[in-house]
Amino acid sequence: MGKFDGCILACDVDGTLMSNEYINPKNIEKIDFFVKEGGKLSISTGRSIPALTSVLEKVKNIGPSVVANGAVVYDYSVNEILFQEDFSKNDYYIAEIVKKCDLNVGIEVHCGTEVFTLKRNEIATIHQDYEKFVAPDVSFENVVYKKWNKVLFACESLQDREILKEMLSQYEIEGEFISTAAFLGGAWNYYLEQVPKGASKAKALEKICDIFKIKKGKLFAIGDYYNDVPMLKSSDICAVPCDAPDDVKALAEYITCSCKDGAVADFIDYLTDEAKF
Repeated sequence: MGKFDGCILACDVDGTLMSNEYINPKNIEKIDFFVKEGGKLSISTGRSIPALTSVLEKVKNIGPSVVANGAVVYDYSVNEILFQEDFSKNDYYIAEIVKKCDLNVGIEVHCGTEVFTLKRNEIATIHQDYEKFVAPDVSFENVVYKKWNKVLFACESLQDREILKEMLSQYEIEGEFISTAAFLGGAWNYYLEQVPKGASKAKALEKICDIFKIKKGKLFAIGDYYNDVPMLKSSDICAVPCDAPDDVKALAEYITCSCKDGAVADFIDYLTDEAKF
């Protein structure tokens, strides 16, 4: 039996596994070790299904994973959607409101394995170029009949994101909004993400644990930002990179080295040598 038989490691991407498209080779080496010892690697990200090309090119042992901030569970080992949550059509109108507002906000609509651009700005283009997926420009009528798992609003600044949040707070929706950010090309990019009600990385990981019969005490998680908080809280052992916000680090049982120095490898070493499970 391997040391990690029956275990699953949920790993965030941006700011945790990858920094500016760079994955430290230590991470790849230790992930291979974790899998060879019987564990499953579950990517747990806000990214969409097709937006993990740069990760899949480097990390070969990715299994059942959380994408779209918990709205979709996708198994990259068999290229199959295992579970998904979609919007109530009552919430689609928010995208139309944002498209018509005075702020310069890019709008991406994420639908299973497809992504579409409802309104393009520079931040949306940077986002798509960085994550290496194609999101054709479409009209609302082109996507209104599809099932939406997530809408990403790409804001030009943190201030614009906060203005957008305040503006949308006056509308009643069945889903919810999540604030996210990514450091791309030497600058912070700020997003507001609309997801189905109750969708989270934690809930999606619970679904994965049910499907693959992961027992209590065998779920490990590492993440660096506020959208990772539910996942970190629901895991049995969690870690946070040292360059994460202080209030996120406060949740961790183990603080790793920085993302670029190999945070995931550091956590796997901790699980191997020191953690009790």
